Amino acid sequence: MLKKMIIASLLVAAGVQQAAADGKVYVKLPDLSSYTDHRAEEFLTEVVLANVVSSNCAGFEITDAEWSLLTDSADILAYGQLKLSTDDYDSYFYKPAFDALDKPGTCEEKGPGVEQVLSELAAQGGSRDPLPDQEKAYEEWRAYMDALESGASTPAPTKTKTK
Repeated sequence: MLKKMIIASLLVAAGVQQAAADGKVYVKLPDLSSYTDHRAEEFLTEVVLANVVSSNCAGFEITDAEWSLLTDSADILAYGQLKLSTDDYDSYFYKPAFDALDKPGTCEEKGPGVEQVLSELAAQGGSRDPLPDQEKAYEEWRAYMDALESGASTPAPTKTKTK
């Protein structure tokens, strides 16, 4: 039993170090429970596009904390609200967002929307600032994301493909 606890502790510590090495920081996440059905799909499209644009378009860069707010909020919408599988999440939301980068003018047209999305997430209780205890925040975040992902499945038959 003690051996299992030691191994588990080492794995958690390694996970925290791995996350920190990747620049992942943990922030207070918004309450997105009011976003359901079509509104959840629309906002997920906006959040994913804001992530892709801020990561790929000069002049629209964001902080590590803001990136965490975007990506974790997208996961809340995808897995928690819409119950998407990872494949559908990628196909219906990330693929179109990356495809948009191939179109001329996307950065200029969609870049200002990054701030609007971040402001909406903050209005829903999310924070752009890292939580003070990152190790504790990681443990809570990991448990929360595991619970979200375990409840995800394929979308309901009414799921519409986004642009």
